[in-house]
Amino acid sequence: MKTMKWLMSLVFVAGLALFLSSCALDVSAQDDTYVTLDINPSVELIVNPREIVVYANPLNEDGEVLLAEIDVIGLDLDEAVDLIIQTAIELGYIDIDAEETIVSVTAVANDPEIGDRIRDRVKEHVNDAFMNRGMKGRAEDKGFTPEFLAEAESYGVTPGFLRLAQSAVVVSDGLLLEDALLMTVDELQAILQTAREEMHDVAQALREEFLAARQALYDEYFPQIEAIKVDLALAEANLVTLNEALTAKIAELEAATEGTDAIQAEIDQLEADILVVEANIQSYLDQIQALREELLAEVTIIRDQFHENSEAIRNQIRELVQARRQQHHNEVEDFMNHMQERHEERKDEIGEWQNRRP
Repeated sequence: MKTMKWLMSLVFVAGLALFLSSCALDVSAQDDTYVTLDINPSVELIVNPREIVVYANPLNEDGEVLLAEIDVIGLDLDEAVDLIIQTAIELGYIDIDAEETIVSVTAVANDPEIGDRIRDRVKEHVNDAFMNRGMKGRAEDKGFTPEFLAEAESYGVTPGFLRLAQSAVVVSDGLLLEDALLMTVDELQAILQTAREEMHDVAQALREEFLAARQALYDEYFPQIEAIKVDLALAEANLVTLNEALTAKIAELEAATEGTDAIQAEIDQLEADILVVEANIQSYLDQIQALREELLAEVTIIRDQFHENSEAIRNQIRELVQARRQQHHNEVEDFMNHMQERHEERKDEIGEWQNRRP
């Protein structure tokens, strides 16, 4: 039994070390909340219990443009939300002449009460940002497509959790969605934060191409790994049987008054068989580890290639940001100059409209 526990522990540690080595968990982060804001652009944030933004990442190409020249990490939540709204206005993503603007919000935390509180705070800050600018805008809980809702239901998770898991899969080489869905919120958040620290990012324009190239490697390696796992499971079952037989023979030897030499010979053979099976199990574990290391090395190569290509795209994005700012500069400047006047004129109307939100 001790042998089996050791083997199972080895399997777990080997897999965890290789697939999630970049995802060491910070216990203090277990109360953090994963937040998304969809304007469009779409961005994701991680907010700690003190309402400080500790992570920010784009979820689409417009989100990448939005975050290209602002840094919300380390800001209080209200400051971060206000900066995101202001930047979206400056870049023309929020039309200052629009009749109304909706920002969709989701929030996921280990503790649902914390997640709900942060979600409500984000929505409050979004509403304040629009109110302060005299704009008819508000935050609402995000509505997902029927297809996305059906997918989340099929997995038995909330849509917000599915979106978090999908984000973690994108940045974590070797992590499959079915595995991500079994993880906790703080584990998935840790993956996102670690990936950012290690620059495991690919430009949004290249994201689908990168995922396809990575999936091709998965399709090559995972069947090999799974085939070895089948042999490993058979060997582990055989080891259990041999250990049970050995225990029975030892009991038989202790109770025997004659024929002990024959029983001892059987015990010796069982012990020899156990050594062979244990060696086979270790061989299977070594093969799995070697394949995983080879897979991750191959994925690293293609990620580095896409990351290099991403730098050129990001240079273009910086130029695009400047062009968009210049394009909307005059109207935004005039808009901001009359912000206080507009706020006083429309605050009752805006407040009543915001309070009718779903």
